[in-house]
Amino acid sequence: MAFMDSSTETYDYHGALVVVEMDDEHVVFIHPPGADPAAPASLPSDPCASGEAPEDGAVRIVKEKTGLDVTIAGEFTTFIQEGTPTGTMCAHGYVARVVGGALLEEGPEGPARAYPISALPAIIPIRVANQRALQAYLEGRATS
Repeated sequence: MAFMDSSTETYDYHGALVVVEMDDEHVVFIHPPGADPAAPASLPSDPCASGEAPEDGAVRIVKEKTGLDVTIAGEFTTFIQEGTPTGTMCAHGYVARVVGGALLEEGPEGPARAYPISALPAIIPIRVANQRALQAYLEGRATS
Protein backbone atom coordinates (compact mmCIF):
# COMPACT_ATOMS: atom_id res chain seq x y z
CA MET A 1 0.00 0.00 0.00
CA ALA A 2 1.35 3.40 -0.97
CA PHE A 3 0.85 6.12 1.59
CA MET A 4 2.51 9.48 2.03
CA ASP A 5 2.44 12.13 4.72
CA SER A 6 0.21 14.78 3.14
CA SER A 7 1.16 17.26 5.85
CA THR A 8 4.67 17.59 4.38
CA GLU A 9 3.68 17.81 0.71
CA THR A 10 2.52 20.81 -1.29
CA TYR A 11 -0.76 20.42 -3.17
CA ASP A 12 -3.75 22.49 -4.26
CA TYR A 13 -6.62 20.23 -3.25
CA HIS A 14 -7.72 16.78 -2.06
CA GLY A 15 -9.28 14.32 -4.47
CA ALA A 16 -11.04 11.01 -3.91
CA LEU A 17 -10.63 8.02 -6.23
CA VAL A 18 -12.91 5.15 -5.32
CA VAL A 19 -12.83 1.45 -6.11
CA VAL A 20 -16.42 0.40 -5.53
CA GLU A 21 -16.72 -3.31 -4.79
CA MET A 22 -20.12 -4.75 -5.73
CA ASP A 23 -18.96 -8.05 -4.22
CA ASP A 24 -15.61 -9.83 -3.87
CA GLU A 25 -15.16 -10.17 -7.63
CA HIS A 26 -16.82 -7.10 -9.27
CA VAL A 27 -15.93 -3.41 -9.25
CA VAL A 28 -17.69 -0.37 -10.70
CA PHE A 29 -16.42 1.92 -13.46
CA ILE A 30 -18.02 4.92 -15.13
CA HIS A 31 -17.90 5.53 -18.88
CA PRO A 32 -17.46 9.21 -19.80
CA PRO A 33 -18.95 10.13 -23.18
CA GLY A 34 -16.49 10.44 -26.03
CA ALA A 35 -13.87 8.17 -24.47
CA ASP A 36 -11.75 6.04 -26.77
CA PRO A 37 -13.36 2.57 -27.07
CA ALA A 38 -9.94 1.04 -26.34
CA ALA A 39 -9.77 2.86 -22.97
CA PRO A 40 -13.33 3.85 -22.09
CA ALA A 41 -13.46 3.82 -18.31
CA SER A 42 -12.77 5.77 -15.14
CA LEU A 43 -13.06 5.13 -11.44
CA PRO A 44 -15.63 7.29 -9.68
CA SER A 45 -13.40 10.22 -8.77
CA ASP A 46 -13.35 13.99 -8.39
CA PRO A 47 -11.90 16.80 -6.33
CA CYS A 48 -13.32 17.07 -2.82
CA ALA A 49 -15.36 20.16 -2.02
CA SER A 50 -13.62 22.91 -0.07
CA GLY A 51 -13.55 21.85 3.59
CA GLU A 52 -14.92 18.38 2.80
CA ALA A 53 -13.11 15.41 4.37
CA PRO A 54 -11.78 13.17 1.57
CA GLU A 55 -13.66 10.12 2.93
CA ASP A 56 -16.94 12.09 2.91
CA GLY A 57 -16.13 13.30 -0.59
CA ALA A 58 -15.62 9.70 -1.71
CA VAL A 59 -19.11 8.70 -0.53
CA ARG A 60 -20.68 11.76 -2.22
CA ILE A 61 -18.76 11.26 -5.48
CA VAL A 62 -19.81 7.61 -5.76
CA LYS A 63 -23.48 8.50 -5.21
CA GLU A 64 -23.37 11.32 -7.78
CA LYS A 65 -21.51 9.37 -10.47
CA THR A 66 -22.85 5.84 -10.03
CA GLY A 67 -26.16 6.07 -8.13
CA LEU A 68 -24.83 3.72 -5.45
CA ASP A 69 -24.85 4.23 -1.70
CA VAL A 70 -21.58 3.05 -0.18
CA THR A 71 -19.64 2.76 3.02
CA ILE A 72 -15.89 3.25 3.01
CA ALA A 73 -14.03 0.06 3.89
CA GLY A 74 -10.65 1.78 3.97
CA GLU A 75 -8.06 3.98 2.35
CA PHE A 76 -5.54 1.94 0.38
CA THR A 77 -3.30 4.66 -1.09
CA THR A 78 -2.44 8.35 -0.87
CA PHE A 79 -0.17 10.11 -3.33
CA ILE A 80 0.53 13.48 -4.90
CA GLN A 81 -0.59 13.80 -8.52
CA GLU A 82 0.82 16.79 -10.36
CA GLY A 83 -0.50 18.15 -13.64
CA THR A 84 -4.24 17.64 -13.17
CA PRO A 85 -6.55 20.14 -14.90
CA THR A 86 -7.09 21.87 -11.55
CA GLY A 87 -3.53 21.78 -10.19
CA THR A 88 -1.68 19.41 -7.88
CA MET A 89 -3.89 16.89 -6.09
CA CYS A 90 -3.40 15.00 -2.86
CA ALA A 91 -5.13 11.83 -4.10
CA HIS A 92 -6.86 9.49 -1.66
CA GLY A 93 -7.73 6.00 -2.92
CA TYR A 94 -10.59 4.31 -1.10
CA VAL A 95 -12.30 0.95 -1.24
CA ALA A 96 -16.05 1.29 -0.87
CA ARG A 97 -18.72 -1.37 -0.45
CA VAL A 98 -22.23 -1.05 -1.83
CA VAL A 99 -25.06 -0.80 0.72
CA GLY A 100 -27.88 0.43 -1.57
CA GLY A 101 -28.88 2.33 -4.67
CA ALA A 102 -28.73 1.20 -8.30
CA LEU A 103 -26.21 1.73 -11.10
CA LEU A 104 -27.00 4.80 -13.20
CA GLU A 105 -27.66 4.29 -16.91
CA GLU A 106 -27.30 8.06 -17.53
CA GLY A 107 -24.91 9.47 -14.94
CA PRO A 108 -23.12 12.84 -15.12
CA GLU A 109 -20.11 11.04 -16.65
CA GLY A 110 -22.00 8.39 -18.56
CA PRO A 111 -23.28 5.00 -17.48
CA ALA A 112 -21.92 3.09 -14.49
CA ARG A 113 -21.12 -0.59 -14.95
CA ALA A 114 -19.79 -3.43 -12.78
CA TYR A 115 -16.98 -5.61 -14.14
CA PRO A 116 -15.33 -8.79 -12.90
CA ILE A 117 -11.80 -8.24 -11.57
CA SER A 118 -10.58 -10.63 -14.27
CA ALA A 119 -11.97 -8.44 -17.09
CA LEU A 120 -11.55 -4.77 -16.14
CA PRO A 121 -11.81 -2.11 -18.86
CA ALA A 122 -8.86 0.17 -19.57
CA ILE A 123 -8.87 3.59 -17.93
CA ILE A 124 -8.87 6.73 -20.07
CA PRO A 125 -5.17 7.61 -20.63
CA ILE A 126 -5.40 11.19 -19.37
CA ARG A 127 -6.74 9.96 -16.01
CA VAL A 128 -3.30 9.09 -14.65
CA ALA A 129 -4.36 9.29 -11.00
CA ASN A 130 -7.13 6.76 -11.70
CA GLN A 131 -4.57 4.44 -13.27
CA ARG A 132 -2.24 4.81 -10.26
CA ALA A 133 -5.05 4.18 -7.79
CA LEU A 134 -6.36 1.12 -9.62
CA GLN A 135 -2.83 -0.32 -9.86
CA ALA A 136 -2.33 0.15 -6.10
CA TYR A 137 -5.68 -1.52 -5.41
CA LEU A 138 -4.89 -4.51 -7.64
CA GLU A 139 -1.42 -4.89 -6.11
CA GLY A 140 -3.00 -4.83 -2.64
CA ARG A 141 -5.47 -7.54 -3.65
CA ALA A 142 -2.64 -9.69 -5.00
CA THR A 143 -0.73 -9.56 -1.71
CA SER A 144 -3.68 -10.12 0.62
